[in-house]
Amino acid sequence: MNAMNLFADALTQFYTTGNAQLRIEREDGYSNIEDLGWYVTAFPQFPAFEKQALKFARGRVLDAGCAAGRHSLYLQKRGMSVTAVDVSLKMVELARARGVRDVRVANICQRLPFQNGEFDTVILFGNNLGLGGTEMRFRNMLRELHRVTTAHGTILATTRQPNPLHPTHRAYLQKNIARGRAPGQMRFRLLFNRKRGAWFDLLLLAPTDLMRLAFQEGWQLTNLFTTHPEQGYAVVMEKATPRSRRSK
Repeated sequence: MNAMNLFADALTQFYTTGNAQLRIEREDGYSNIEDLGWYVTAFPQFPAFEKQALKFARGRVLDAGCAAGRHSLYLQKRGMSVTAVDVSLKMVELARARGVRDVRVANICQRLPFQNGEFDTVILFGNNLGLGGTEMRFRNMLRELHRVTTAHGTILATTRQPNPLHPTHRAYLQKNIARGRAPGQMRFRLLFNRKRGAWFDLLLLAPTDLMRLAFQEGWQLTNLFTTHPEQGYAVVMEKATPRSRRSK
């Protein structure tokens, strides 16, 4: 089963019944239970680094990978024009049921159904920066977001930095390096209601790696908010001026 459809099933059940258990399993056997309540929180419950990044939202906003739409709902209440997208039709229906006015099916890792320069701000919260799974697909995503944003476009995003010294993760990160993968390229699957989702990759990035890859695709990291990168951090990325970009 497609991983995002299984995630949508779990989140929809949680929203309608208040009870659903979604397990996330890494390919080496490490697993944990996802806190689904996180996805239906309101602004007072957002982490501090998300609140700080959201202050930079302006103009027309694209909420990319919106899930249940918690950020779209907050920005709508602020009177902003928001278009939300998610790869799962069931997730789109859930976000719409919760009050997101303009929500559509689209895959942020592929070409988006929008015109050049259509948005001023793109939101990629909840580790959505890493949905491409590899550095190359991440760069392709940044290139597409460059296309659909204005000349002064901004990306607001969250991710987290893998801890290479943590005993639970050290061997996995070292194995990634030995295989020629990025250290933070994690392979997961979801388990819900006795169903197993397909394996998928999620790319977790240290701030310096994010800065390097983003700059190669015309984005410069201008702000970073965190209490500790391993627990999550938010960034503001702005389109680099032609003079500041490295020639390719």
